[in-house]
Amino acid sequence: MSYHLANYLCEEGFRIIFISKDPYFTSPKEKRIGKGKLILYSWPKTIKSTSFKDFVFCLKLVKKYTPEVVIGHHNGAITSVIVSKLILKKRVKTADYHHVCTNSFLQDHTGPRWKINFFLFRKKLLYNLFCNWVICPSLKATEDVKNNFNFQNTSLIPNPLPDRFKGFSHQLRYEKIIIGYLGRIVPCKNVLWLVDQFISYKASNPKTKIVLEIAGDGFQKEELIEKIGGNSCITYKGNLTYNQVDDFINSLNFTIIPSTADNLPTVVTESLMLSVPPLVSKNIGSIDYLNNKKDSLFFNVSDEKDLRNTFETIEKLTEKDYQTLCKQARATYLRHFTMGQYFETMKKFIVNK
Repeated sequence: MSYHLANYLCEEGFRIIFISKDPYFTSPKEKRIGKGKLILYSWPKTIKSTSFKDFVFCLKLVKKYTPEVVIGHHNGAITSVIVSKLILKKRVKTADYHHVCTNSFLQDHTGPRWKINFFLFRKKLLYNLFCNWVICPSLKATEDVKNNFNFQNTSLIPNPLPDRFKGFSHQLRYEKIIIGYLGRIVPCKNVLWLVDQFISYKASNPKTKIVLEIAGDGFQKEELIEKIGGNSCITYKGNLTYNQVDDFINSLNFTIIPSTADNLPTVVTESLMLSVPPLVSKNIGSIDYLNNKKDSLFFNVSDEKDLRNTFETIEKLTEKDYQTLCKQARATYLRHFTMGQYFETMKKFIVNK
């Protein structure tokens, strides 16, 4: 989304210095786009961007271009935001994206406690000492930044997706209702719990038409495969390439996101974009933008009966009910997550800040 934003801002007359991870540029490239200019660089290293060499690289860029606004993403924010603020001080406005909520991070990292605490402390220092704003994709992220990092100057801007919708063609298959999970196989995503609950539901409802398909990778993968065993109603499809994502989601009747903690999962937005209704945990930030029983179905992961009730609701849906869910899912994407809306919001954010 950042690269698309960079191109849009160039069309509007901005000069953008974009540090790209993929594709990787061994030497800088310049492009005239619209009224502006796009200047492409990559960090000295292809993996990390926090070494001394990276700081020197960024220092030279900041001195050469003296940016007015610097927006960081993930690992690159540490170097770009800190160096910019140290060199240019009040002459530059800096922002970082809060993509990963604290609860998700704590559940998924099994390393030494001191290392986890250091990471969170480092982020707190980054926000409070070097950032003018923190961009949050959801209210959940906003609350996390304020409560766990004691930083109050947040801006709520949902992550968008380029529209890849090719037409509405979904139908409720009465002989088989396919629910799919796509994402990392890690604790915060709660996939093992989902499998346990589905197996239990299947045992008490042997005639259920629901089948479960799971795609993704993560350090709990082997445990997941063992848990599935020979269950014919659950299929593990392995890790998918990005080019396979749309085909997978389009093959489903519903996606499911059973996370115990999550910010704004991309798969929810992809599901809405492709007009496939998502079944979502109430613990994810996406519910800020969704309407239960209109474009999606909510369930509580702390209540096993709630997911069971969701499965039962799905099996009772009429074709008309299902088509309405699909169309409303697509409408929600168009209302909140298009690139055009993101471009305009970010332009106002940059100009007004």
